[in-house]
Amino acid sequence: MLPGPLPGRIDVIEVILVERVVMARVHGNFFDDPTETDVITFPYGEILVCPAVAREQSPGHGLEVEEEVLLYALHGLLHLAGYDDATPALARQMERAQSRLLKQVLA
Repeated sequence: MLPGPLPGRIDVIEVILVERVVMARVHGNFFDDPTETDVITFPYGEILVCPAVAREQSPGHGLEVEEEVLLYALHGLLHLAGYDDATPALARQMERAQSRLLKQVLA
């Protein structure tokens, strides 16, 4: 998820691991949805990742928790690079890109 337009240049990218309650609060404040989510990307280079969600989701993806957290960070980086997942077609394109990146990073 990415609220707002992308800036022209990002000097620093931060990946911040947050607890469920923080993720739910941020999700509610910026997306009007107070439920927790896996990753939120801000256009100025901040990527919030929830390891607790990764712990729940990793078995379904066949990944270790650390790999799932990495997948979320890569998802955020792709948003910063201009990828979007707002439609099913765009989401599939983004999933393919993040899967390729994950394989390359883990190789």
